[in-house]
Amino acid sequence: MEENSVRDRFKEILDSTVIRNYDSPDENNAKIKDFCQKVQELKPKRLFRYRNFSDYTVDALKKDLVVSSKPADFNDPFDCLIQVDPDAIINDIINPQNRWKLQKWLDYNPKLVEIIPKKNLKKINALLAMKDTTYSNFIQKRIPRFRLHILQAIKQAKEFLRTYPHIACFSETPSSPPMWAHYADSHKGFVLEYEFQDYFTPCLNCKNECVFRHYELLYPVIYTKTRFNAKDFFSSYWSQIILMNAPVKVFIPKDDDLAIYKVLIHKSKDWEYEKEWRIISHCEAYPMIKQRPTAIYLGAKMKNANKNYLIKIARKLKIKTYIMDIDITNTEYKMTPKECKSYRV
Repeated sequence: MEENSVRDRFKEILDSTVIRNYDSPDENNAKIKDFCQKVQELKPKRLFRYRNFSDYTVDALKKDLVVSSKPADFNDPFDCLIQVDPDAIINDIINPQNRWKLQKWLDYNPKLVEIIPKKNLKKINALLAMKDTTYSNFIQKRIPRFRLHILQAIKQAKEFLRTYPHIACFSETPSSPPMWAHYADSHKGFVLEYEFQDYFTPCLNCKNECVFRHYELLYPVIYTKTRFNAKDFFSSYWSQIILMNAPVKVFIPKDDDLAIYKVLIHKSKDWEYEKEWRIISHCEAYPMIKQRPTAIYLGAKMKNANKNYLIKIARKLKIKTYIMDIDITNTEYKMTPKECKSYRV
């Protein structure tokens, strides 16, 4: 399957899959299983990771570790940056047809209802029972206060997405000159090759009670001309903020558990040449993934001493080594990996 058709197919799968945490567990488990299986079928046989040459990256190579990063450290300021229109959120609040969400909070949290002061509970029930026009007018008068809360929550959601997820980035090609320039120290670094077709996230075997533990976490990036609308993610996040200090454990109804992934894998078409895939983890237990590379590619401008050092490590790990060659007779701007069969260059 061609690269563009893979991303188009993945977008179709992602857009059509909605996991509501308040639906039946059997229904959700069936959806998750189907989603993971479809994503698994789209994986390329090999993916590549561009690295600079440093003690840190070489140590990770020796230990078979794929080290993730936080989005705050990415070079694109738009990467994983939330996009939410406060007016759209306010319009949802004003719309009386959306009162069912407040009712769901109450239905799913009887212990919370028990500790709400009777005076406040009476006001909430009165709000739910109002005629549509009366409800809209009542909320309209309180919009300035709501707007302040929403703007503050958007700032918090922005920081959450920039500092919470762990993301490891890969490319479908080891031969991209811009990628070598941007992510491999101007061709003085190296690229690691991994086979991921049979890879399953360690989250699948995790025993922690985490909503993400069943998901396949390796996804292709979707490149778009306009930024992804993160309204669904923000609605759930804002609910968490509102109830985070509740004295009892609360259940927050979410309209889509995949909403956070949908935010984290959309990127500007300006970066389409990267042909990127991402492993996304939400757990502090997995900032590093144990995975041995199958080959290493040495940059065209890498120092010979560094090349020889990595060749030695590759021999120990029993993985192939390639050197990126630039043929001066070639009319194309193209690099060719040539296998290195000797112990030194």
